[in-house]
Amino acid sequence: MKISKEDLLRINERFGGTLRSSSSVDFAIEMQKNLKLSFYTKLAYLWRAILVDHPFTDGNKRTAVFLAYSFADENKKQVNRDLLVYQSISIAKNNIINVRQIAWRLKTCIY
Repeated sequence: MKISKEDLLRINERFGGTLRSSSSVDFAIEMQKNLKLSFYTKLAYLWRAILVDHPFTDGNKRTAVFLAYSFADENKKQVNRDLLVYQSISIAKNNIINVRQIAWRLKTCIY
C-alpha cells in the first residue's frame, strides 16, 4: 500500500486528531518502502507507531483500524471486524511493541 505521511494525517484528521509527534510515524512510513517486508509486517509497523506511540491527539485506534481495512481491501483480504477492534485495543492497552507479535495478531483478523 502506498501511504504517505500526508495521507495518514488526513485520515486521522477525519477522526478529530492532529499530529503531536512525528518520529515514529516517519519511521513506519519509511518501512513501507522495504520490499522484503510482508503486508502484515508493514501494517504492524504502522500499528505500532499509531497504537503504542500515540502520535495523534485523538483517533489513534480508529486511524489504525481504518488503515487495516484499507490494507485488507487493497490486498483482497477479509477482515474479522470484532477481532480487529479487539486487537487494536489490546495492543494499545498492553503497549505491545514487538512488530512480529503485532503482525501475528493482524494475521488472526485479516485473512
